[in-house]
Amino acid sequence: MAERYRVVVVKQDPAEREKLAGALSPAAFAVRTAGTLGEALTLAEGEDPIDALVTGLRIGDDSGLELLRRWRRLQPDTVFLVVTGRADVASAVEAMKLRVADLVTEPYEPKDLAEAVERCLELRWEEDLKSPLDALDARLGADRIIGRSKPMREVFAFVRRAARAESTILVLGESGTGKELIAKAVHQHSRRRDGPFVAVNMAAVPPNLVESELFGHVKGAFTGATATRIGRFEAANGGTIFIDEIGDFALESQAKLLRVLEAHTITPVGGNDEREIDVRVVAATARNLEQLVAEEAFREDLYYRLSVVTISLPPLRERFDDIPLLVRSFLDELCRKNNRPPISPDRELARFLETFDWPGNVRQLRNCLESMVVMARGTTLTVDDLPASFAGPDHDLSDAIRIPPGVSLKRLEAKAIEEALRRFDGNRTHAARELGISVRTLQRKLKAVRGGQAVASERPVRSGALSASSGGLPAAGRAAAGGAPGA
Repeated sequence: MAERYRVVVVKQDPAEREKLAGALSPAAFAVRTAGTLGEALTLAEGEDPIDALVTGLRIGDDSGLELLRRWRRLQPDTVFLVVTGRADVASAVEAMKLRVADLVTEPYEPKDLAEAVERCLELRWEEDLKSPLDALDARLGADRIIGRSKPMREVFAFVRRAARAESTILVLGESGTGKELIAKAVHQHSRRRDGPFVAVNMAAVPPNLVESELFGHVKGAFTGATATRIGRFEAANGGTIFIDEIGDFALESQAKLLRVLEAHTITPVGGNDEREIDVRVVAATARNLEQLVAEEAFREDLYYRLSVVTISLPPLRERFDDIPLLVRSFLDELCRKNNRPPISPDRELARFLETFDWPGNVRQLRNCLESMVVMARGTTLTVDDLPASFAGPDHDLSDAIRIPPGVSLKRLEAKAIEEALRRFDGNRTHAARELGISVRTLQRKLKAVRGGQAVASERPVRSGALSASSGGLPAAGRAAAGGAPGA
């Protein structure tokens, strides 16, 4: 089933409350209701992010606008709609200050309210695209974290909850998924937002300098230490330190890091005095720490101390619905950066970008687009503009597939459809793109293959599109997934 928008309806009168809730189709909206300001705020304090809040100007003796003010502090990305019998000027002005998306006046048709809610939610995503720095900063406190797919919406919700606490956070994800951006989002969404954010990449620090880099050193502590130097932990005092590639942390220095995390004190290399620090630690790695622990390459106690809260970032191949948003945002940014007029992909390239596996994730996608923008000969990009590493020939399938004797072409086609649907979790749009056919053709073949029954588990999904047209996947499509990254 397609993901539904989460909506909260607040009205004191039960009949009016049910009328509002009933106007929102269960197929598109997951609706919760509240009869008082307190009940509504309890929902805002819950773990689930709320997409839209529908309320009146009055909730019994309480003000609906006061609810909006207090709700905004708890869930700043919720869209507000106010239903009122009469929108007076004073209320309208106050509503605008609170960024109310729409004022729905009574009487109204049920479908009108549902359309208003969905329209406001879609406009919210469009605003994210137009101004990724400002709009996304309001949502997560960091730019470039772009996504409306279910996996990323879950990440956003988890970040908001984790940021409120002080626990150490471990961010897991493949290279290029945006782990440092998540760390910045945690910092900017926490009470430490006015403090420093200090990042250090352990893969870039020589093992013999790890302790000096993190904890500082005194003059004369070792050859070359000509002056006292504070470390990254002390520089981050009052804020957040982001330790990237924690899996590459020198084993011989891990005990000292564990001591810092437990005692909240540091001792500079060559020094004797402990210094108290107030730092929130966010660590990240693309490596399997549990495996490193099993191989005795990483301390088990340090692993458990770091992973109090764990955030796992999905690779780009698990959130294809976000690719159109990323492409449009990156192209806008890269055209401005390189003093180019607006550039867009044609239908064939759009399909390639939306179905390629992207082993280098968001970083690889951006680097690929930047290469094309810099070398573009016009305002429309085609598959011919792809970097050389993407433009290789199709894989030779002769060694990849062994076809038993007597297997019919019809059976091979059914197997290809079944595999495509399985790979994309039943998403017909993405499966059709991979197969190089239209969704309508795929539906027709499904009926022919299984008498109208689904070949695999299918789920309808709302997804953006880089192009409104349909077309086949280019020859360099998903088969190129095993090729070298684009940058």
